[in-house]
Amino acid sequence: MMHLLLVEDNLAEARFLQELLKGASRSFQLVHKQRLGEALAALKSQAFSVALLDLSLPDSQGLNSLDGLMEQAPDLPIVVLTNTQDDRLALEAVQHGAQDYLYKREVQQDILVRSLRYAIERKQAAVSLRIAKEILEQRVRERTIELEKTNQLLQQEVLERQRIQDRLELAQRVGKIGTFEWDLTSDRMDWSKELEALYGFSPGDFPGTVSDWLHRIHPEDLASTQADLQRSLDQTHRFNSEFRIHTLNHQLRWIEAKGDIFTRADGHPQSMIGVHIDITDKKQLEAQFLHAQRLESLGTLASGIAHDLNNILTPILAVVQILPLKLPNLDAQTQQFLQLLDDSARRGADLVKQILAFGRGVEGKQMSLSIKHLLAEVEKMIQQTLPKSIQVCTEVPTHLATVSADATQLHQVFMNLCVNARDAMPQGGTLTLKAEEVWVNEVKNSSVIPAQAGPYVQVTIADTGIGIPPEQLHRIFDPFFTTKPLGQGTGLGLSAVLGIIKRHGGFIEVTSRPGSGSQFMIFLPTGQGPEPEAPSLDPAASGAQSWVLVVDDESAICEITKATLEAHHYQVLTAKSGVEARDVLQHHPVDKVLMDIMMPASDGLITLPLLRQIQPNLHIVAMSGLSSADLNSQVEQLGFDGFLAKPFTISELLQALEPTSICSRSSPTASTP
Repeated sequence: MMHLLLVEDNLAEARFLQELLKGASRSFQLVHKQRLGEALAALKSQAFSVALLDLSLPDSQGLNSLDGLMEQAPDLPIVVLTNTQDDRLALEAVQHGAQDYLYKREVQQDILVRSLRYAIERKQAAVSLRIAKEILEQRVRERTIELEKTNQLLQQEVLERQRIQDRLELAQRVGKIGTFEWDLTSDRMDWSKELEALYGFSPGDFPGTVSDWLHRIHPEDLASTQADLQRSLDQTHRFNSEFRIHTLNHQLRWIEAKGDIFTRADGHPQSMIGVHIDITDKKQLEAQFLHAQRLESLGTLASGIAHDLNNILTPILAVVQILPLKLPNLDAQTQQFLQLLDDSARRGADLVKQILAFGRGVEGKQMSLSIKHLLAEVEKMIQQTLPKSIQVCTEVPTHLATVSADATQLHQVFMNLCVNARDAMPQGGTLTLKAEEVWVNEVKNSSVIPAQAGPYVQVTIADTGIGIPPEQLHRIFDPFFTTKPLGQGTGLGLSAVLGIIKRHGGFIEVTSRPGSGSQFMIFLPTGQGPEPEAPSLDPAASGAQSWVLVVDDESAICEITKATLEAHHYQVLTAKSGVEARDVLQHHPVDKVLMDIMMPASDGLITLPLLRQIQPNLHIVAMSGLSSADLNSQVEQLGFDGFLAKPFTISELLQALEPTSICSRSSPTASTP
């Protein structure tokens, strides 16, 4: 049953159409309306299968009637009826949505039925197509939304991976780590940008073969690295090797290489993936640690040697000074020999102090001294050690202000700089030692150590050597910084120089030009007068028959000290240990005791309270071949009345026995015993 809506104002034509449809093979239920408004109302209350529409209605004309009906029922198939045979109007009607166009005077039953059936079928097909299109469009929209969400997730994942990649590259740059992949079949190596940078290549410039990599390895490390690599391939285990490389910008670096082997199904190696790590800093720290250990060992060794050497030098120095008192009529040549022996013994003592100062870094005593005399000693020493290809020039005025300084430490400063100058002139050149008085008008902030205005003695040590590159000039005073090959320099020389100059209240400036040489200018504040004269001793000075007990495990020291004191009218007893000293004191009271604090069995520190138990007000002076701030503090805290450092002169020995004497010589310069 097909529900047909007939919209026709002409009743005769409406009956004619009804009659045609009655005899049709298909049954139609027809609803007839004469006006468009009535038809629109009917559409609201009833569903129709198809509509026949006359374009000439009382309330609507032409295509407006079609538009009104389609607006009310867009899915309703419509066949247009008209009294005029107008192809243009027919085409417009179809374009406006009609399914067919019939000329009333030509309508027959089969034509009408077929037109209605086709109209319904076409409309149903159009509706189905539209619905399918809408469904498809909906699915497309839904899929588009899903794709947009997926795309957003992919974009987020790409951004996150990029951030991870950036962080990885940053970590590799900071950690100086580069990655590689080696295809064993093609013998091609792919390097990351970080690995190319480690070797000095610009991104993408590494040629990509194993031979190109091996070509950068230091010749001395090449064989061992190749052996490690071959062993890894033969045994299909992790490759691990340390070696030096020469980068494209001529830097020497230490590399630690690690790589894992990936095999084919048959077990043969297919590729290696791994990393190269820059371990240059690690190697330098290891070298610095070894240097520090050697220095610590040197300090320990120096302490032990110093005690023994000073015990050896003490009787030599004492004999040299007491002989002129015993033999006043010595000829000039013999006196010259004795003076030479005296100078040598003193130089040996100073050498021991210098070794201790270097090994322990201990501060020495500053006194007023002449730079002129110190530079003369340095010149004499370097003239004997420098190669003949280096000429030494000295420019020191006759009259030069004194400075307050420790001679041993300044000697170390000048010698360090002279040795560096020698090393900077492997092909020879000129080493200049110059001293002059200068006035610094304002605070100097350009120097390594800022200094205040005032009068200074400027010491310049200049060479005509290879110079210092500008990029390294600001680092030369850093501890352990050195440009010398590993094992040929500690990097501590200039650092020690800086520390000594700073402790002396001075400052240092450096100028250098690569290929032209370097100038080190040391500024030391001037002293307040001439060098102090050694105190004069009256050979007839009397010990007022005072009794002195000399306690030392070294027989030579006991004997020469006894002879020296007796020459100055002291009465002397000796003992070779703390136990023996206690026995002597129990049987023979004395006025003063001169006791070594480093003795086997019972040393001076243990013996002191035992002697005070026997004779409470006894004047006791400590002796030692070593001295330090800690030892000096212990000497005072434990109740010693003075301290005498070995080796000592006659004047220092006699001063130590004075009641007001606290320390007879320079302040401590080495470590505790």
